[in-house]
Amino acid sequence: MCRVLASLILCLPLAAQMVEGVVKDGDLPLAGVRVYVDTPRRVLAAGPLAVVSDAQGVFRLPVPGGKGVLVVEKEGWLRDFVPVSGYQAALKVQLRPDSGFRRDRVLVVRLSMPGIASLRSEEELREVLFGTGPAVSSASAYVSEATRGRLRLQAGGTVNLTYPARLPREVDHARERITAWVLEQLRMRDLRPFDWVDNRTGLPGPDGKPDHLWIIAPGACRTITDNPAHFYVRSTLMPLPWQKAERWPVVFLTEETPVGTLVHELLHAQGEHSVDDYYLPDAADTAGRWDPMDAGQLTGWERSHPDQGPWLQDTATSPALPMAYTLGECWYRGAFRDLVTVEELKSGAWEGWIVPLIRAPEAGVQALRVADPRKPGRFWELSVRRSWGFDAGRTGDRPVPEGLVVARIDPSLLTTDGDSRGPVRVVDARPGTKEPPKPRYPGGRWELDDAAFQLGGVASGEDGPLYWHVLGEDAQGRIKVRVEVGDVSAEKPITSRRTGRRKR
Repeated sequence: MCRVLASLILCLPLAAQMVEGVVKDGDLPLAGVRVYVDTPRRVLAAGPLAVVSDAQGVFRLPVPGGKGVLVVEKEGWLRDFVPVSGYQAALKVQLRPDSGFRRDRVLVVRLSMPGIASLRSEEELREVLFGTGPAVSSASAYVSEATRGRLRLQAGGTVNLTYPARLPREVDHARERITAWVLEQLRMRDLRPFDWVDNRTGLPGPDGKPDHLWIIAPGACRTITDNPAHFYVRSTLMPLPWQKAERWPVVFLTEETPVGTLVHELLHAQGEHSVDDYYLPDAADTAGRWDPMDAGQLTGWERSHPDQGPWLQDTATSPALPMAYTLGECWYRGAFRDLVTVEELKSGAWEGWIVPLIRAPEAGVQALRVADPRKPGRFWELSVRRSWGFDAGRTGDRPVPEGLVVARIDPSLLTTDGDSRGPVRVVDARPGTKEPPKPRYPGGRWELDDAAFQLGGVASGEDGPLYWHVLGEDAQGRIKVRVEVGDVSAEKPITSRRTGRRKR
């Protein structure tokens, strides 16, 4: 009987502990800060309990087992993730105001089309595009988290149009023609309320184009289903029908476009394709699941089932956050560079702590950039990825590995025409392992989901003249690492220190 009771007790969830903390802006208390326990990002579902700090900046929140990570956010301040490793004393959280904070208005054009039934209500679509609840998966929530709270996308207005022409059997053949028709319908409308920034740089100042123009067709998403009766999701620099030399960034999507597929295209559009595709056909050593411009756009909570819908709730619901390079150098051509604290090493050795990339930039070094002596301009990026926020995405029931991610980056390989040359290559910590079993990502993209280095696992690695070793980890999610750049003339074949197998 005692054994049965003991088993029942062990199966019960850990009791929540009331965690108390205070949020300050410098020495002053900060009221109105939203705080909640970080949980998996979900679509069209209620999030966790959130509390708001009082006039003294104090908050009290039940945390399961007294462990986890808290999300701390307030519009106009850089948001942060604060680890809680057992409740012992009041947490002290510092936020700092962000002078670059803004809310962008999105112009949505929703289409009705002959022969294609609508699958989502206005309310459901609004939640997928602009939902802001705790741990909600939406395009706006993703952009806000990726930019540390600096940029929030909000509904600016919806134009409902009915496309009059008959569609071909393979509907995507008509996508550009449909987009041009939509632009013609918008030609005489006053779009100045949607034009506040330069689409290339993201800097304040109108450029004669809508900042965010999204066309939504009815039906499923061919990017997931590979069905010719469905449209692909695409970001296009579309020539204006009445002024061919002028091009507007337009995102064409469908009602059942998963959040990850949508944000991949949004990053293309925000900067007029300065953010490149990173994946390559049949290549194993790309960025994998570690960036939304590769397979990271497809990380989701449950499963991949391209032959049956609906897809929004369980496919690509939790896309990976951008690497430091994508966020700081490519997105809007460097407009978000100050959101990542980067340490640079040109030669020799470096030893120190690297803070999880997802945290606010003042938390410490978030990315180590090491120059590659073999080619000018090429470098390695070392960062720490944790299963926090959108980075907690899963495929099936597999846990997300976390730790030190090392990528070799060659900016000279960037393109703007969609013909990727693979500018970002993640170094695989376990090159001898096979890709995960089903469910696989749509399209069979290489995942590299075990590429992270960590204490107690694969702690050391090398890529050409670069060598690194994980020295320690702490309760705040940081990793201590030693990095050395060796003699190029004595370079050895690239191998895994665990398996000894030659990498591709």
